[in-house]
Amino acid sequence: MSEQRPVTISIAQFNAQDDDKAGNLAKAQHYLDLAGARGSNIAVLPELFTGTGFSSGDAHKMLAEPIPGPTFEMMAAAARRHAMYVTGSFYEKGSDGRIYNTAPVVAPGGDLLGCYRKTHLFDVPNRTDLPPGIMESKKVSPGAELQVYDTNLCRFGIGICADIRFPEMFRAYARAGAELILLPTAFLSPRFDHWDFLLKARATDHQMFIAASGMTGKEKVTGIGFIGRSAVVDPWGVILAGAPDEEAMLTTTIDLDQVRRVRNWWPLNDQVRPDLYGAVAVKTSRP
Repeated sequence: MSEQRPVTISIAQFNAQDDDKAGNLAKAQHYLDLAGARGSNIAVLPELFTGTGFSSGDAHKMLAEPIPGPTFEMMAAAARRHAMYVTGSFYEKGSDGRIYNTAPVVAPGGDLLGCYRKTHLFDVPNRTDLPPGIMESKKVSPGAELQVYDTNLCRFGIGICADIRFPEMFRAYARAGAELILLPTAFLSPRFDHWDFLLKARATDHQMFIAASGMTGKEKVTGIGFIGRSAVVDPWGVILAGAPDEEAMLTTTIDLDQVRRVRNWWPLNDQVRPDLYGAVAVKTSRP
């Protein structure tokens, strides 16, 4: 017999410009308050919501700040006001002097539960469908740890944008008991087919919910565009809710018991064969 476990998730989708950090933060606060007014348990902001750093080679340095710091305090205040979990990523100035693309996770009481630093950076030097030479690794350092948060709602993990292309990461989260992944992104357009496919594949492959925020609009200096289309996908690969091609707040209520039901139908995690994956037999034929 199933036992419903409802969780209300709100996803903020908006555009952030490097020369208006204060305006970006005001948008973020507006959407967090809207999420709270809708009774959300979790609110997800986009990737790099204080500014993408795309406008110049040094813009990310001007945007970077420590955690805790002013942006974290804004997130924490909203979490306290509305008793909800909050995440979203921005440039972190680490205590080691490096800059990271980091998503702090804030508890309903405003406490910092942890910081996920993006582990798979977006380096695409040879793409022809995007502005050439995008190399995130020239701006930020990669994180070195995956984190699962064991909360009163569920166990959830965090990914950031390009992480969605690495199924091994989501498999690790699933095996650690994650039922939900929160995924702040600034996924670049025009690649809606990749976005749609990858969200459904990761959710289905690992039988979990994915709540993905997307930046929308364009960076005004370079003209780089963002896909938007924030979405919540269920463990069967069905898009339960999706945002339009504009700034918006997406809110939906999921039933986390669906994870148990789907994993019971087809216990994929029990069938993983790590003994095979490290030893691929290569059969050569060169007539």
